[in-house]
Amino acid sequence: MRVLSKKMEQLEDEVKEMSEKKMLKLIEEYKENELLLDRLHDIQNKFGYLPEEELVELAAEKEIPKAHLYGIVSFYSRFYTEPVGKYKVRICKSISCGMNSSKKILKVISESLGINPGETTEDKLFTLEAVECLGHCGEGPVITVNDKVYGEITEAKALEILEEYIERGEKHERRKIS
Repeated sequence: MRVLSKKMEQLEDEVKEMSEKKMLKLIEEYKENELLLDRLHDIQNKFGYLPEEELVELAAEKEIPKAHLYGIVSFYSRFYTEPVGKYKVRICKSISCGMNSSKKILKVISESLGINPGETTEDKLFTLEAVECLGHCGEGPVITVNDKVYGEITEAKALEILEEYIERGEKHERRKIS
């Protein structure tokens, strides 16, 4: 019995040691991924998007495959691999906003800016995105401009908001909403 008990204790110790090593490895991997996300944010903040040259350099520096890095970038909807507008207009297309005419709002904004969702105006003032829930379901339809939330949007209110941002874009070619 004592031999069996001794073996059980040895096994328990080995399992604990393995678990600790696994946990430490997981923690280290988590820290690395967190640092990687921080670096991606830094690059995007510097350039306004993630230029391919920067991604290639980062992948080489971190000794990870480019495909792995692109997998991370494509997972997050707020990372951009192409230049985007100064103002990112996001329109909620989830069911609650959809029931409150978000498709009409999207159409009005799209026509006014002359771009489709996923595109950027030539003057780089606006990028338009149709996205899933923005987390303000009780205020639908909802749009955001960069991180500012606008709820209970009507077609007229959407045009007013765009006009405000056009006026703020002083360095860009002035234009009026049609």
